[in-house]
Amino acid sequence: MSTWISETAVARLRMMVRAGLLLVCLPLAACLDVAGEAGPDNALRAVAFYDGKVIVTGPRGYCIDRSSVKRGPAGRFALLASCESLTDQPGISVEPAVLTVAVLPHAPSAEQPSSEAMAEALGRGSVRDTEDGDGIALVHIAQGGDTVLPGGDPSYWRASMVINGHLVGLAAYGPKDGAIAGTGGRDLLRDLAETLRAASPAPDSVSRDVTEIDIQGGTGGLFRGLFPVSN
Repeated sequence: MSTWISETAVARLRMMVRAGLLLVCLPLAACLDVAGEAGPDNALRAVAFYDGKVIVTGPRGYCIDRSSVKRGPAGRFALLASCESLTDQPGISVEPAVLTVAVLPHAPSAEQPSSEAMAEALGRGSVRDTEDGDGIALVHIAQGGDTVLPGGDPSYWRASMVINGHLVGLAAYGPKDGAIAGTGGRDLLRDLAETLRAASPAPDSVSRDVTEIDIQGGTGGLFRGLFPVSN
């Protein structure tokens, strides 16, 4: 079982990430609350936002922290970590990481920003590398990850994409000197983006009124808003 993200670390993360959400989505900066200890009920397989137009689910081995899911007029938010760390039960071994997904309201003008545009908005002094992929733009940030994630590496990754007219911001944080701080974070965000795109309905398809799917299988401004210059 993953030991890097302990119950105490997860609880601390939920507090520390309040400020760190400004690095992901300004309107959602205070959306995380401290919750209880790890357990099966804390993990979700998937959550649907905006009447099912955007379905958030993690790559294999990663689950959604139920207590992190927030819905508000400014947008939606979910935090993911290894299913092992969220359930405190043995499972699929994956790289220890914390992933965030921020989804802004639908906008007809929503377009995929380039990694260069992201770098400009973030400030080039903090950007290590940029990359544009198939429907995703990625930026490697040199510093700040350890202020969001206790015990984490300063270096972390951000990405942006568009799903059904919703601008989506992704971020990946990992332990100091771990794989996620390097190319592993880029690869994990690519996997997350593909998983989100595959789970979400095709454009113009019928909305699904799904809200949450738990670990047991039961039901349960735009660009600058995602990546504010001031942070």
